[in-house]
Amino acid sequence: MQFMESKQIGKTETMVVAAIIFAIAVGSNFSEKWLVEAGGQFEIFGNLGIILVIGLLWRWQYMGRIVSILSSLAILAILMSMVMTQSISIPFLILLTGLSIAFYLTTFSRAVSDYLNKAGE
Repeated sequence: MQFMESKQIGKTETMVVAAIIFAIAVGSNFSEKWLVEAGGQFEIFGNLGIILVIGLLWRWQYMGRIVSILSSLAILAILMSMVMTQSISIPFLILLTGLSIAFYLTTFSRAVSDYLNKAGE
């Protein structure tokens, strides 16, 4: 019983990260108005986002590190665009919040890293 519980620790957080990445990938591919101001073109993960979600669900070996690096680069790009336009909008704020949660969980959460690294067991 305890073995089953220890195997599932981190699953919820990993599903949250997968849901955030899926929402950002689908939102930026199909409806640009959700995550960007009018007239802007923005694709954060593109079609790679679906592959990242599949990798998180199937617990591929280095998927946590890859998601962490890509989300940190996306956060940096969003912050740079906010500095250049000298304004912040609600879509940018929502996007920045989602990416920050995904970055935090994949980088600093011990439960998520243990869950993703125990793929072979």
